Amino acid sequence: MTNEAFEEYYKTQGIVPEGEWDAFVDILKKPLPITFRINGSGRFANELREKLERDFFANFTKGPIMLDGEIVGPPRPLPWYPHKLAWHMNFSRNQLRKITWLADIHEFMKAANEAGSITRQEAVSMVPPLFMDVQPHHRVLDMCAAPGSKTFQLLEQLHTFDSSSSSSGGSNQTPTGFVVANDADAQRCNL
Repeated sequence: MTNEAFEEYYKTQGIVPEGEWDAFVDILKKPLPITFRINGSGRFANELREKLERDFFANFTKGPIMLDGEIVGPPRPLPWYPHKLAWHMNFSRNQLRKITWLADIHEFMKAANEAGSITRQEAVSMVPPLFMDVQPHHRVLDMCAAPGSKTFQLLEQLHTFDSSSSSSGGSNQTPTGFVVANDADAQRCNL
């Protein structure tokens, strides 16, 4: 499948050297990996991360996993996300269903997502709130808030206090700051 307008536009931009264009397009056609973040912080988030590592991700230590003729690497934390609370799995949702214990990961992730314990979110969407370094006293205006994953991440940061204030790593304090979320398309909002 080709899109002539897309190709013309990006070739005109000159961001990809001519000899690398085909490789660039091939990468764009690959499905995105599964990425998610564990919501919140403190003891609950740490326990959930430990459960994932112990009960699901440990299966990858038993040797190479072959899926659709490819060796699949183990899930790994995103190295730039604090406290190993964001993860990357380099296989597709379809591949998740092909091995029983991978299907178990998929079912657990669906249930945890519904319960609000994790958020499936592209890694690139996790970055802006981290750069903002939101503190409990900040006032944040999010003008592109749909579908809500980044907004939720901003709210989590707003409620993150110094972990030394509580033995559980959390706090019963109420932040003085707030997040105002807006989007031009109400149909996209999920919060």
